[in-house]
Order: sequence, then structure tokens, then C-alpha cells
Amino acid sequence: MPTVKKLIVPSSEEVRSEAVQTLIKQMGITKAAIFIRENMAHKEDYLKIKSELFGQKSATQLYEEIKKR
Repeated sequence: MPTVKKLIVPSSEEVRSEAVQTLIKQMGITKAAIFIRENMAHKEDYLKIKSELFGQKSATQLYEEIKKR
């Protein structure tokens, strides 16, 4: 019987924090601030966008599609 792996999804805050730290480390504070202002400060409704982009597909289904590419 195949083993099923659990997908652990980190919190949005954890991902955001790690992304900002990585940007600052790799680009410096000034370039990171410009990037954040231009790309991360938008207030889109992620759940609406997610629904439009992925429909009812599960994370597993999306992962399998990504692996195929």
C-alpha cells in the first residue's frame, strides 16, 4: 500500500516573514523595500483569486500538475 505524505502548509505570516528576510539578505534593505512596496503591499482577496485560478483542485492535484511541467 502506498505511503501518503501529509502536506504541511506554513502560515502566511511565517512565509511573509521569511520572504522579507531573504529579500533583505540578498538585495539589501533599499532594494527589498522597493520590491515590497511594488509587489507585496497590494490588498487583493487571495481566496477569490485562488478560487479563480485553481477552482476546486486540491494541493495534491496542483502538485502533480506542477511535477509534470
